[in-house]
Amino acid sequence: MKELVEQVREAGVVGSGGAGFPTHVKLEAQAEWYLANGAECEPLMHKDRELMVHFGREVVDGLEKAADCVQAQKTAIGIKSKNRNAIDAIQAAIRRDSMHVHEFGDFYPAGDEYELVYGITGRLIPPQGIPLNIGVVVNNIETLVNISRAVAGKPVTDTFMTLTGLVKTPLTTWLPIGLSVREALQIAGGPMIDDFAVMESGLMMGKLVQNLDQPITKTTGGLIVLPAAHDLIKRISRPTAAQHRIGHSACDQCSYCTELCPRYLLGYEVKPHLVMRSLGFTQMGKELWNQNALLCCQCGLCTLYACPEGLYPREACVQGMNDLRKADKGKWTGSCDIQVHPMKNSRRVPIKMLMNRLGVSQYESHAEYQEMRVEPARVVMPLKQHVGQAAEPVVKVGESVRRDQLIAEIPDGKLGARVHASIDGKISAIQNERITIERG
Repeated sequence: MKELVEQVREAGVVGSGGAGFPTHVKLEAQAEWYLANGAECEPLMHKDRELMVHFGREVVDGLEKAADCVQAQKTAIGIKSKNRNAIDAIQAAIRRDSMHVHEFGDFYPAGDEYELVYGITGRLIPPQGIPLNIGVVVNNIETLVNISRAVAGKPVTDTFMTLTGLVKTPLTTWLPIGLSVREALQIAGGPMIDDFAVMESGLMMGKLVQNLDQPITKTTGGLIVLPAAHDLIKRISRPTAAQHRIGHSACDQCSYCTELCPRYLLGYEVKPHLVMRSLGFTQMGKELWNQNALLCCQCGLCTLYACPEGLYPREACVQGMNDLRKADKGKWTGSCDIQVHPMKNSRRVPIKMLMNRLGVSQYESHAEYQEMRVEPARVVMPLKQHVGQAAEPVVKVGESVRRDQLIAEIPDGKLGARVHASIDGKISAIQNERITIERG
């Protein structure tokens, strides 16, 4: 088991579905369950589906190896029922009676870790806890592929991405880490309009790309092109102070944001409508109201779907959490007796309804996998593509490197992940926690 932990550490594998937690650390645990998260729920994103369809054997192989490593007796892969091709591919690859596919409906956020764990195991993660607290380990589909490849000696040098929206040829493919967003979009034929904006890794929990020359990383799940004048882009671009000012003046405490909150419906004390009060009555219980934000998962459903007035309860929750952490009061002190809301199953938000609400239904595309070899002239490799400390360079400017070669190591005794070259070339710069490699 220690051998797999070391192979995964050497390969620089991190969680590819979120913040990028170093996977070798997860594999040092012991758990009863090992779950694969293939319940992709971000509108317009199809990377997990395409990975399972085309790389199902590697997904299952990675899950088997990871489950053995943590001595898990039960394994499951969460997939949406609508993705029949993915389910068929995974079931054809499964070789163990202890592994099964768990089907989810097409709702948001089915891929949330707390939702996935509860849906498959029936267990509820403690407030501010992690799956391991209840004997569960969870990994994203791409992470499992990378675990399988790590055993074969292949480090993480590419990321699997969906390129969609207003691009000429929507598709999903492997792209070298360090490629610029601008170049990645050209792989899909480029934007179809001149005045466009790009969302990275999703519309709900992703972020607006501020610089087209920024590099893609191990955690970049996709790029979505929308018109710059699209209402979603305008809302995301509004300054934080303006978001809070609008909330202060317009929130009528209807509580829709709370009643549709996935975490609230799971039984957690998340009440965005109460947090909104802290925007206007800062001297009358701001700290108390912000306690209702501490268990927010920032899925965005309250802001982008539930609020009838187009306000920003998620952003208020984020501000509330940050304020409490700065005051060293960021730990949950409320009840840990979690009871699932009796109306939970009746308040799920179908993806099609969410897409209509966002105004993006017309941009939906199958974005099928296309195999290709992309060889950029230059890549910029961030040294921090993961949770923890930035990796430390082990190469020098002017040094020649080969694809897959180690270029940055985990600092001694620190949480982190290794970085490997994604192209053959020469190190042209090491600065601002980035290593630049020029081909040639």
